[in-house]
Amino acid sequence: MITAVKSSSNSRARDAADHLEEQLRDIEPNQRIGTKTELQQRLSVAAGTLNEALRLLQERGVVEVKPGPGGGVFTTTPDPVVRLGQTFLAVRGRPQSIGHAVAVRQALEPLTVMEAVQHRSAASVRRLRQRLDLIAKAIDDDEQFLRQIWHLHEEIANAGSNPILTDLYLGILTLVEDATLGVVPESKSTAYKRKRLQVHTAIVDAVENQDVRAAKRAVAQHELAES
Repeated sequence: MITAVKSSSNSRARDAADHLEEQLRDIEPNQRIGTKTELQQRLSVAAGTLNEALRLLQERGVVEVKPGPGGGVFTTTPDPVVRLGQTFLAVRGRPQSIGHAVAVRQALEPLTVMEAVQHRSAASVRRLRQRLDLIAKAIDDDEQFLRQIWHLHEEIANAGSNPILTDLYLGILTLVEDATLGVVPESKSTAYKRKRLQVHTAIVDAVENQDVRAAKRAVAQHELAES
């Protein structure tokens, strides 16, 4: 049952879209949910607000508006690519979901490293070595140290040749980065950071040498260092 929307921000249309999308989650695709007039009454919003809300929902791939007799507003099957983009946006607004993003990033880590091992170029190896130098120089600055490690992982992902994997990994890495800003200074010991530098150096060595076995060992060590 579709209930009235309670506006909580300056954008009534966005509130209405979010409210309606939440109520449609358990409804099967291709189901008619009513006419525009019926939805306007159920949501208790103005006609202009409803039209804008439906436009937003159509962009998200959640509903389809069909004209003519028997027409109205219908649920749809969202395009997977659209759903992925919406998931990224939703996670940004839900800090409690960052743990899930971290888990996915860790699962993708071995794939990005193996891609880099197989497809790295001389130029990408040079960039990886430069990032290692920057990590070493930031050993006394926790925030910069972490940022440089993120940048190194970005370079590793970009060294591969699978654009879907690269874009997915970088998107998730950005979510994790945004949620981890404001690292407490001196929260990690120098010994711990030197160990992390060694682990990342081992990954870069494996990528440069295109050594699959060494890469697997380095990734396993990386997982232990982050656990």
